[in-house]
Amino acid sequence: MTGTVVLDDNRLRRLMAKHDPAVYPGQYITCVHDHTKALCERARSRRSEGLPDHGGCKPLACRNVALTPESTATWQREIDRVTRRLATRPALPPLLRHRLEGRRTEITAFLLKNSTTGESS
Repeated sequence: MTGTVVLDDNRLRRLMAKHDPAVYPGQYITCVHDHTKALCERARSRRSEGLPDHGGCKPLACRNVALTPESTATWQREIDRVTRRLATRPALPPLLRHRLEGRRTEITAFLLKNSTTGESS
């Protein structure tokens, strides 16, 4: 995905005024909302005001996601939590174990795909 870096303050102000960027910081991701790509909007019946439905957010699949070092660390803590849960004794029921393993795999793949440093795993 390509973008533009604006270093001139006047140009940045014009860009912000013209395009009214919708940026929503969060614990796991920062949503750089573009309604044409937003999965949370596709689940709605188009009666929205163009705002994201954060209750319907699918951060691991949405292309509006931007990661910060803090959100990457939050995802890593989630992976660690799942790993600890999988190591508990007595062993988890097979279905729960399968779901947790799938979640860990999905988060790990997401971080690898969206990481610029390749430090996540």
